Amino acid sequence: MDRERMVDVGVVLVSRFGAKALSLTSVAKQAGVARATAYRMFGGREALIAAIVEREVAQLRTRLTTWAVAHPDAESRVAAQVLESLRYIREHEALQYVLRNEPGEVVSALVSTTDGGPALVTRIVAAALPDVDAEVAGRLRPNPEAAAEFMVRIVYSMMLVPDSAMTDEEIAALVVAAVVAPARPTSGGELG
Repeated sequence: MDRERMVDVGVVLVSRFGAKALSLTSVAKQAGVARATAYRMFGGREALIAAIVEREVAQLRTRLTTWAVAHPDAESRVAAQVLESLRYIREHEALQYVLRNEPGEVVSALVSTTDGGPALVTRIVAAALPDVDAEVAGRLRPNPEAAAEFMVRIVYSMMLVPDSAMTDEEIAALVVAAVVAPARPTSGGELG
C-alpha cells in the first residue's frame, strides 16, 4: 500500500468521523495494513495530517488552473476561480464534516500550523501563484500575490460563515472588482 492510498483513507475517515478522531491506527485498520506500516510511512499523526493538507493543496492548485483556462479574460478567469472554489468547498465531504462538527480545527489550520510552517492561506497562495497566466498577473492589483491572498481570504470567509445576503455570483463580481484592474485600451483603440 502506498502513501497516497493511506492519505485517501485518511480523508475518508475525516469525512465520516472528523479530524479529531483521525489516527494512524484507524487509518492502518481501514486500509488493511499493519499499524507499524502506517507509522513507518508517516511517523505520527501530524505527518499524516500534513500529507493530507499537502495533497489537498496540490489538488486545489490543479483545479484553479483548470477552472481558469476555459475563460478568455482576467475578469472571467478570476470569477470562475471564486465560483468554483465556493462550489468545491460545499461539495468536499471531509471539509464539510469538519466545518459542521469541528470548526475550530479548520480555523486552526487557516491561521497556524503545527509544523511551524506557513498558515494554510499562505500555502495556497504560494501554490497558486506560479500558475497565474502572465496576462492575468499583469492586471491583478495591487500585485498578484496580494490579489491571490485577498481571493483566498474571501473564499475562506464564505466557507466559515456560509450564510450571506449575496449570491456566489455577486461575491465573485465583488472580488473581480477589487483585484482585477480595468483593461487598458490597445494602440488601435480596442480594449485588450
